[in-house]
Amino acid sequence: MRRVLLLAGSAAALVAAVSFLPQLEPANAATAAATFIIPANDGYGVADCLATGGDCATGVANAWCVAQGYRTASAFGPASDITSSTGTSRSTAAAMAITCDN
Repeated sequence: MRRVLLLAGSAAALVAAVSFLPQLEPANAATAAATFIIPANDGYGVADCLATGGDCATGVANAWCVAQGYRTASAFGPASDITSSTGTSRSTAAAMAITCDN
C-alpha cells in the first residue's frame, strides 16, 4: 500500500512540476545574420564543396543555413584567421565560413 501511495504521490508531483514549467517557444534563429565556421575536416565534405565554388557550393551553403534555422546564405568562402595566432603553422585545409540571413 505504501508503494502505491508513493508512486501516486510521485506521479502527482511530476505532473505538477511539469505544468508549472514556462511555455517555451520554438527556437528560431535570431533576426540578425550569423556566421558559422565549418572545419575543413568535418567529415561531410561541406568544406570541400564550398572550397571548389562549383555548382554544389550555393546549394550546400543554403542547406546549411536552413538547417541552422535561417532562410538563406548571404556569403560563403574561406574563413579568415579565426584563431588569432601569430606563429607559423603547417599547411592544412582552410576552414570555411558561411554567413546566414533571415
